[in-house]
Amino acid sequence: MNTKLKKIAGQQLQLLRLEKNLTQEQMSEKLNLSTSAYCKIEYGETDLTLTRLDKIAKVLGISALSLFSHIDKSMNPDTDNSCKNNSNNDSTYDLNDLRELIKANTRIIDLLSKRIDLLEQRL
Repeated sequence: MNTKLKKIAGQQLQLLRLEKNLTQEQMSEKLNLSTSAYCKIEYGETDLTLTRLDKIAKVLGISALSLFSHIDKSMNPDTDNSCKNNSNNDSTYDLNDLRELIKANTRIIDLLSKRIDLLEQRL
């Protein structure tokens, strides 16, 4: 995940957290992270996994898809004024990175779901 995408994702997570009136400390507790580890997520200093994003979405009371939608909107200058200084090429590149990340992790989730189904059949 590139630095620009991490920062935008972190900013959106911060806004959503504030909308829910949660502190960084409360979020970190709910996610079983140290406060400094959670702060690094909001500051865009760490890569986010799909699993981590899903846990964050659950804590915020939204779906992972809705969370991705918030991030996507903030990266698209046509739908959000906060990114007016970005060129369209940069936004397209970042959106493609996010889409590829989602596709890759979706394949992993599908494989894991199949493995779970197989294990449940054995029980």
